[in-house]
Amino acid sequence: MTLSRLERRLRELEGHLGRLGAWRDERTVTLTDCTFQAPGRAGVRLQEGQPWPEGPGTLDDQPVRLRCEWTVTPDWEGLPLELLLDVGGEALLTASLDGEVVYRGGLNPYHRRAPLTRSARAGQRLSAEVVAVPRGLFGSPVPRPHLERARVCAPQPQVAALLDDLTVTAAAIRTLGRGALEGGSDLTGQGYGAEIAARLLNLTDEVVGALAWPSAAAGHLARLHELGGGESFTQGIWSLPRELPPTTPLSPEVTARVAHACMQLRAGLAHLRAEYPPRGRLALTGHAHLDLGWLWPVPETRRKGVRTLNTVMELMDRYPDFTFNQSSAQLYAWIEQDDPELFAKITRRVAEGRFEPVGGMWVEPDCQMSGGEALARHLLYGQGYFREKFGRTCEVAWLPDTFGFTPALPQLLVQGGVTGFFTTKLNWNEETRFPHDLFMWEGLDGTRIPAHSLNNPGGSRPGLGGYNGDVQPSDLLGTWENFGGKAAPGWGEEAPVSLFTFGYGDGGGGPSAPMLEAYDLLRDFPGLPALHMTRVDDLFRRLPQEGLPVWVGELYLQLHRGTLTSQARVKHLNRQAEHRLLEAEALCALAGADPEEGTGAGAGAQSELGELWKTTLLNQFHDILPGSSIREVYGDTVPELEGVAARAAELARACWTPETDTWTVANPLPWPRPLSVLLPADAGPLSAGGAALPTQAVEGGLLVHAPDQLVPAMGTLTLRRSAGPAATPSLPVSVTVRQDDSGTVLDNGALRAEIGEDGVLRRLTDLRTGREVLGPQGHVLRAYPDLPYAWDAWDVARDLGAAHTEVLDGPCTVRVVEDGPLRGAVQVTRPWRASQVTQTFRLCAGSARLEITLDLDWQERHTLLRAESDLNVRAHEAWAETALGAQPRPTHRNTPDDAAHFEVSAHRWMDLSEPGYGVSLLNDGRYGHSVRGSLLALSVVRGPMWPDPQADLGPHTLTYALYPHAGDWRGAHTPREALDLNSPLLAQAGRLELRAAPHLGGLPLMLSALKRSEDGQSLILRVYEPAGQRGEATVTLGRYSAERLNLLEDALPGEAGDRLEHGVLHLQVRPFETVSLRLSPAGTP
Repeated sequence: MTLSRLERRLRELEGHLGRLGAWRDERTVTLTDCTFQAPGRAGVRLQEGQPWPEGPGTLDDQPVRLRCEWTVTPDWEGLPLELLLDVGGEALLTASLDGEVVYRGGLNPYHRRAPLTRSARAGQRLSAEVVAVPRGLFGSPVPRPHLERARVCAPQPQVAALLDDLTVTAAAIRTLGRGALEGGSDLTGQGYGAEIAARLLNLTDEVVGALAWPSAAAGHLARLHELGGGESFTQGIWSLPRELPPTTPLSPEVTARVAHACMQLRAGLAHLRAEYPPRGRLALTGHAHLDLGWLWPVPETRRKGVRTLNTVMELMDRYPDFTFNQSSAQLYAWIEQDDPELFAKITRRVAEGRFEPVGGMWVEPDCQMSGGEALARHLLYGQGYFREKFGRTCEVAWLPDTFGFTPALPQLLVQGGVTGFFTTKLNWNEETRFPHDLFMWEGLDGTRIPAHSLNNPGGSRPGLGGYNGDVQPSDLLGTWENFGGKAAPGWGEEAPVSLFTFGYGDGGGGPSAPMLEAYDLLRDFPGLPALHMTRVDDLFRRLPQEGLPVWVGELYLQLHRGTLTSQARVKHLNRQAEHRLLEAEALCALAGADPEEGTGAGAGAQSELGELWKTTLLNQFHDILPGSSIREVYGDTVPELEGVAARAAELARACWTPETDTWTVANPLPWPRPLSVLLPADAGPLSAGGAALPTQAVEGGLLVHAPDQLVPAMGTLTLRRSAGPAATPSLPVSVTVRQDDSGTVLDNGALRAEIGEDGVLRRLTDLRTGREVLGPQGHVLRAYPDLPYAWDAWDVARDLGAAHTEVLDGPCTVRVVEDGPLRGAVQVTRPWRASQVTQTFRLCAGSARLEITLDLDWQERHTLLRAESDLNVRAHEAWAETALGAQPRPTHRNTPDDAAHFEVSAHRWMDLSEPGYGVSLLNDGRYGHSVRGSLLALSVVRGPMWPDPQADLGPHTLTYALYPHAGDWRGAHTPREALDLNSPLLAQAGRLELRAAPHLGGLPLMLSALKRSEDGQSLILRVYEPAGQRGEATVTLGRYSAERLNLLEDALPGEAGDRLEHGVLHLQVRPFETVSLRLSPAGTP
């Protein structure tokens, strides 16, 4: 059989299906008693085909209401009833018969029919309540919404069953036959795809030929609009009959022939299955990927969740085999608030086992920019919610759509009670194919977790594929053929199986009845994969654990690199929120009385801090933090994150108590830091321990800066206001600023920065070594044309070369704004195109870093601005901070994979070092970086137009720093310098009393969190090894006892080698290991 003959025969079959479909419903009636009501307006009558009434509230984002009524007439007695509704937008339907709810679910292009009853009674009163928005599933506006259809239908079940089975069989014929005939490939892998297709066509010919088609003209005219599959049949007719006769049901004889045809098809398929058994195996789970914010704002997400999961509950009632999974504790929490009845149904289905919470996280977060402690909180609060509400935690991390994954994730997941990892996004790589879909993923510290991905090519319908699967032959067979893991040696006697997720997603919607009807036919279909429903955790337990390939390190997505920079203001606010929360938690944990007493300055803040964390976590969702959502989303995100940072700072300040002429400086980090704080201008003169402190009036207040005066680790330093004139303390080092016709020089004895008349940092000299830090290009701001071929906010264009870029070195104003002795500052202000750009270069006495504050009024589109440093350093790899550690980045383009890393993520620092010397680039609120050769750059701001045409317009503030150092970043303590930039010392008028904190010693560790435990009875200390070193760390406990915990604050057995000696806990720590300890007052059980 040739391809053209295959297509011709399929068109013949599809013509029969179109005619058969016209008789799907025995009869229909159009609802005429419908009332439309917009918010704040009276209801008006609305008929099928009419547009929504114009006026206030109709086309905004507030839901409108539609109510339709109908009474069952005697001629409908005993018939099954379905409601067919297309209201002009996405909606929630609640249908009642005589006041009893019989259906509640979503309405969208894929969910239009709602079954009401199998046998109607005359006199029953139907009431349909619809809450709708004039938007599609993907947020697109419906410009003139109409009530397209509002009908009650009496389906003919035998016709519907045969129509569904033949439609799916036709799709199988096309999939199997084209695979064999198109280009000579054969998707069955057995060389008989075309043979099966031919046999199936013969079978369908026999089935269709055995039907007795009605011939009466009245019956055909009555169904004129349904013939041939709908409107396409009538489009070429010059004029249609003005009046059509009423529809009539098929005769009992024809109905019997239809039922027999259905059995004949099933029997024929069973016979073919014995000859051509199923190939491969897929485990199916229903899924409704719902982006919590993307092309719609978060309030609409809450409505989408209610619509989608109500639909799922209805389908579970009708299809007992159907299983479904849903991630994101935040979504469940919303449903618990918005629809308690739905939440109760979900709870029952979870207990039954068919509805499966997955993921274990608060949302499906971005996993490149979210901080390590934030990822820990996603698991703490997510798993905690699932444990509290459903009595179980989730076993599989569910991140199908996240844009790349930090190598810290395996350790975090395992410590969060998760034993498997699922994604599909790596299939989106644009340069090189990710080699595995079933593998062990090894993280920074060596922790391994089984990982599985599916690659569904889609093709059955627009918008489906990947994690939004359709239960159709092309999706199923394509997924099996793409599954490389079936060749893994570890399956043993277990037949290989891949996961397959099905349901409309991204905007919700979820599985549909046609998908589940198709499953019933396709579960054992000749030549296609065998299907069965599964729970995700059950499938992962059956995956092989031995013999799998191992992927070490980051799962880098070769796409969507622009999300590291888009909506830059949100990136900065995310960083601020994370750090202010950590500072507040540490101070509240140490201030006042012991945790178990429940009193003290910080005791009441725990619950509120948890809610602030959850707000931050919501805004780390994988389309919100990456900057790929609409403007309305950020209209909520920006004030929410601003509010988190401000409120966390207030909670921290509340730990101070009033005391006249006293300021207390707090250091929430576990190492001493030199005193450097900014106080109000009238705060001085000041002393500490009786010694006068050096101060300098600067822009914004009074700088107190004493490099030789240390604030204790996790402790405080009290400053007293002195009576009389300020003393003049001696300064071991000072800053000088010199300006002349050739430029401006900042010098603090350790570094000398030379800024040219053009405002560009031309030289940076390390005076400690005499080394020139910068190469010939110096440090510049460079603008790149940023025109990705697709996915505007998501992707960043490849570097186009210097000929296509522009250095910001035009007319500017250079002025000295601070001239020492404690701090010097030079400000460069310049207009550039439509924007205003201000850089302020600062050097402090005793500091080894040059800080640069960048203030922008950005008014550009499709332009990427980078801060680039041409470093006098040569190395084949740079190192970049990631969550809870660091990872290498190539500086070359040797391989396609190296070249694909032209824009990469880094958190607070990135470093380029050669043996003996290096330079770190620090920042307080950006994530996109690039490195090529000796050019190290920080991406500052972009200007994408879609989906937010005004993205990034307006003011931005960013502080970054160049930190030259001897040796490499480990010996230079770059992580500490970066944390000092992001979390400066805290100073407040009054007194702050902190309990003695545990002291860290031995192997240098970084603090991830110091907080009160979730039960309020102890403290939680979480630390991590940041530099890839192995060794022994010590924790001087003082009055505390300690035990190891996981991220859920469950006790763990101690590691071999851990020991307690004289109040000092000795911990054996692996490279990049994260350790959580419960600290309880001695004697506390």
